Amino acid sequence: MRTLILMLALSGALAGVLLVIGMSLPATREGRADIVIQASPEEILAVVRDFQAQPEWRNVKVVRLGDDQWLEVTPQGERITFTLVTMTNAEVELRFSSTAGYSGTWRAELAPTPGGARVSVTERATVPSPLGRIVSRVMFDPDAFAAEYLVSLKKRAEA
Repeated sequence: MRTLILMLALSGALAGVLLVIGMSLPATREGRADIVIQASPEEILAVVRDFQAQPEWRNVKVVRLGDDQWLEVTPQGERITFTLVTMTNAEVELRFSSTAGYSGTWRAELAPTPGGARVSVTERATVPSPLGRIVSRVMFDPDAFAAEYLVSLKKRAEA
């Protein structure tokens, strides 16, 4: 019985420490990356705008289009709803919300360069849950995610 009480006390103390750590972490994280793509901004935007074709070149299982938003389902079953805020030849801005408990914004800036365009991506994600903040730091690198997206976009746009 004494061992059980000790284990429960230690479990409670560990849960409390994790809660304090999670609450001390910032709720919002940001990832950035940029790349030069040998395609015009218009050609790049055509790839980005073709939401239905994104499972062909990104790690997305399914895309379902709605009236003013779309839903992406990842191979792991996560559902992310996107809403288009802005799309011009110079920038794209989206808002998103995930069933995994985070939401945020995604922004791409396109600047013409000789023979193509420099594309810079910034993604900001907010995780309200203190435990989710810890998990996201262990499992997810926002800079690597942004860079991976751009490498895939480059391959698709230059094909």
